[in-house]
Order: sequence, then C-alpha cells, then structure tokens
Amino acid sequence: MKKICLILIALLLFTGCYDYTELNDTAIISAISASYKNKKYEITFEIIILQKDDAGNQKESKTMLVTGTGENPAKAFNNTIGKVDKKVIFNHLQVVLLDESLVKNKGIKHLSNYLFRDIHISNNFYYIIAKDVEAKKILNTKIKNEPVVSNALIGLFKNQNDTEMFDLKNEFDYLYAQMKEGKKDILIPSVTLENQKIALGTSGVFIKDKLTGYLTKRESQTYNILNSKVENALFSKENIAISLYKNSSKIKLKNNTVYINVNAEALIRCLNEDYVLRTGKINKKLSKDFAKMIKKDIKKLVEKSLETNSDFLGIRNLYYRTYPQKYNKNIWKNLNYKIQVNLEVNRNGQAFEVIN
Repeated sequence: MKKICLILIALLLFTGCYDYTELNDTAIISAISASYKNKKYEITFEIIILQKDDAGNQKESKTMLVTGTGENPAKAFNNTIGKVDKKVIFNHLQVVLLDESLVKNKGIKHLSNYLFRDIHISNNFYYIIAKDVEAKKILNTKIKNEPVVSNALIGLFKNQNDTEMFDLKNEFDYLYAQMKEGKKDILIPSVTLENQKIALGTSGVFIKDKLTGYLTKRESQTYNILNSKVENALFSKENIAISLYKNSSKIKLKNNTVYINVNAEALIRCLNEDYVLRTGKINKKLSKDFAKMIKKDIKKLVEKSLETNSDFLGIRNLYYRTYPQKYNKNIWKNLNYKIQVNLEVNRNGQAFEVIN
C-alpha cells in the first residue's frame, strides 16, 4: 500500500489537476513477465487497479493480468497493450520477470533492445528470472497483505540477509550496458515457488544473452564478497560459526596473473566448546581457518567461471583496461590466479564466559 500511495502522490504532484477520473482511465504497469513459446513472445502485464469507496476515497488496490503474444517483442507488447481498455503507462515499472523458456533458448537480446529503445519505458526496473516455474505464474501468486506482486518481489530482495544476491544498483540500464559492451557476462537473480509462496532463488549465469546455469547459494555469497557487498555472511564449521560484517576486495592484473585480494572482519556467532577466549589465541586460529575456507570458495568460483565459459567475474574487462593492445576475447581463459584472504575475527563485544 505504501508504494501505491507514493504513486498517487507523484501523479498528483507532477500532473497538476490529475483527478480520480483520469486515474481510473489509466493502467499502471508495475511488472511484466516475458516468455517464448511456439516461436512467439508472450508478454503479461501486472496492472494496478486503483479503487475508490463510495465516498471517493482511495481504498485497498488490486491487480489484474493481461497477456498478449507476437512474433517479436514489439508485436507482443502492442498486442498486449491492445487488450487493455485504458491508457497504459510504464513509469512505475519495477520488475520484468524472465521465463526460463526465454533466457535458455531464445535469449534476452531482442527483448532488451526493445525495452531500451521504447521511450515510454524507464530503464530503472530489474530483471528477475523465474526459476523452475512459469514467470506468469509468479505474477499470478496470491500474497498475504500485498496485492502487488512486484512490490513483494522487491521487498523480498531488500530484506535478504546473508547472501545479498540482489544488487539494488544493477538496474536494467546497467545490465544492458554490460551486454552491449560485451566484456563481462552478466548475472541475474532468480525467484521460485516453494509451497505456493515466492522464495529467493540464486543468481543465473549468462553467456552473452543466454542463461547457462545457476550459482549455488554459497557461490552467490562468494561472488558478492568479491564485490564487497556482503553483510552478515555466515560461515560455519562443525560447531563454530562466524559472520563477516565488513570486507573489501580488489582484483588486479599483472602480466598473465590475476591477483584477488580480500580483506575482511568477522565476529564469532557460535562457539560451543570450552575455549579460553580471553587470550585471543582462538580468534587468531579462527581467522586462519576461515580465511582458508573463503580462499577455497573463491578458487571454486573462479573454476566455475572457467568451466561454464562465462566471464561473470569480469576478467575480460579487467584485461582490456590493463592491456588494451593485447586484448582478445578468449585471453581470460589462459590466465593464472593468485588468491589472498586476510581475515580478522575480532573480539569486539565478545563474551568471554560460556556455559559449560
């Protein structure tokens, strides 16, 4: 409801005498699902229906879905718009849900070009993959206390904690620029359905504009560590657990070697054995042990990038910026990698006494 109220305020502020009659003649598109079946694009709009009570006051809003098809994105969008009996506006578009039938088989190049070129569609929405479920089915999911599915999707990612798979800076225009430049493969987050409820998936791995697979939850977390984005990332070993609360990472290239350096700080979250904590020795031991664990995770992520032939770590772009005259698109596959992780498990706020 908060999002809908903001929409109403914006319309009133920026359009002058924009009365309820005009609002009732407007179809506000908050989300779109896109799939590719039988050689046709299928486009579905989630439309916010602004409702009034008998006194003319705004009350709880609902949504409706409208679907159209076409041989290309332009025709599919036009056919979908043609089924709406109101003026369609895309100013408040938040999410474009991508069906696996599209991202695996057809690719998102043509859809992305259309969305980027259409002057009526702002580029500050997010791509999200519907994993193991039809994208349209996600939009048709009933959510308690939230009639607008796009609001629920954005809220789901904003409230994530340890994995941080969704970077709120990675709006469509940012991903489009990466695809157009062609020197880094993209990752797109995903959602799925679990017991008829929308749940977080993991990041989809792309080669150019096609999906080639998914990162695991652990790999998604490691990717974000390399991008200095993780807070409260939990690492556990037997009956011990720590969480990263601060990290900075740098990736540099010298000659044919990629140097990955991570500096991080963590706190003890679980320590069930009778360790002597006052001396700080256990902190040093945990720092060393978990640094090895994170280093191993980074090594596996690099190997995954090479095995899938997807340069989602951006090594091609790094090489181009460092040695532009030597650059070729396959050079990143033949580089050496050196990984250094410096981790400090701090004693800040640490309880020295435990129950025996």
